[in-house]
Amino acid sequence: MAEDEQHQQAFGEHTGLCREARDCINGIKNNHYGVNELKISSSDAEKFTDLAWRLLGRYIANNSHLEKVFLIRCGITDEKMASLFYELTYSSSLKDLYLCHNNFGIDGVRSMIPFLNDTNLSHLNFFHNNNFDTDCLELLVSTLHGRPLESISLNSLYISSCSITNISALDTYTLSDLQTLNLNGNNIGREGCIILSKLLQKEGTVLEELDLNGTGIEDEDVVLIASSLKHNTTLEQLRLKDNNGITERGYGALLKVLVDISSIENTYNSNHTLTILCLARAETVISRHTSMIEHINSAVKLNKLHQSFHAAGRAKVIKYQLNNQNRKEACQLQGIEYLSIGNLFANIEPILLPRILALIGREHGQSEFYAALIPMVPDLMSYVDTSGMIKDEMAKNEAHDNDLVAQIAELTRQRAALSAKNDQLSRRLAAKQSGDSHHSTIEEGSGETAAESGKKRQRSEE
Repeated sequence: MAEDEQHQQAFGEHTGLCREARDCINGIKNNHYGVNELKISSSDAEKFTDLAWRLLGRYIANNSHLEKVFLIRCGITDEKMASLFYELTYSSSLKDLYLCHNNFGIDGVRSMIPFLNDTNLSHLNFFHNNNFDTDCLELLVSTLHGRPLESISLNSLYISSCSITNISALDTYTLSDLQTLNLNGNNIGREGCIILSKLLQKEGTVLEELDLNGTGIEDEDVVLIASSLKHNTTLEQLRLKDNNGITERGYGALLKVLVDISSIENTYNSNHTLTILCLARAETVISRHTSMIEHINSAVKLNKLHQSFHAAGRAKVIKYQLNNQNRKEACQLQGIEYLSIGNLFANIEPILLPRILALIGREHGQSEFYAALIPMVPDLMSYVDTSGMIKDEMAKNEAHDNDLVAQIAELTRQRAALSAKNDQLSRRLAAKQSGDSHHSTIEEGSGETAAESGKKRQRSEE
């Protein structure tokens, strides 16, 4: 049968496929540039024959533009997987493959092996495949592990709500570029958490997202995961919802790794990478866990707000170590002896204390400032060089005394000069007063002679 006849038989109008599906499949067959995504609905998938699945695989393999394929709730069984991947043994363009809510198992995964060995696939999603079990996972991971070095490695693997009870394959084989791992809904057990803990501590790990919602983990499992995050600098998202076995011990381990309140140094060196941490749903939280979860969420928010290690560490020290109430609560929640702020800064150089006090006042207000100041006074006073201060004060006084002596000498000189000038002025005044008196006497003598002379003239004329 000619290819066009096969295509018409599998995808013709008579098949009852919707027009959008037929147009999309035709575009993939003809390698149309604008067709880079394929979605097959469950109603259309019901109409697919074995020939249709086989031709669809051929078209995908020969296409150089298709990047995403969504085959969700398509009722895909092992037999249909065999048909789909019979000719789909490679792809140069496909990046994301979604095979969610289907019914294939180990034989279906085995049909994929040639394709997995020769593809640039980066995202693979098997969500809610009840027949996808531990054996399927081992076959899948071992295949991806054995791919040629030049191949682009898978970075996102979603195997949530499957039937996986053992993830030892993730320990046996390495997915070196795996950034997202979703195990939601699989009961992975204690051994699974041990494997994940090792994975998170492995040198060179690039895992950024880990979903463990509904995996049945308990306090001891969380302690394992939390301890592996102490020095991990890659994991940014961790989801732990729907795990009712997590109580105070588990939450306490998470709080400690995010804000280790045992010392300022440990707080500064806590985990600052986690920016999303999903815990119990609000309606399921027991009241005694509320405070602990609030502090955990607060620490995660600080991580998200401050992108650098130094900035996040500094922010946590300010919030938890420099605030009495926050430090006291964190100590109680982590089972650590509460230290007064005086003891907290006992080993800090006194020269730094004024700056710390200023920081406390600026960040937490006046009441916290005074609460910190009181126990610091002895340390601050011990830093004061009393002898040096007295000597400095004496030197200042001596300099001031010398200034006063110089001023007095100058004033004395000015006083002597003024006194001499006053003496001179007094003499001039006395001389002036003496001259004025003599002149007055002469004028008085001259007046009498004139009178007498006038009388004489009068008598002579008579």
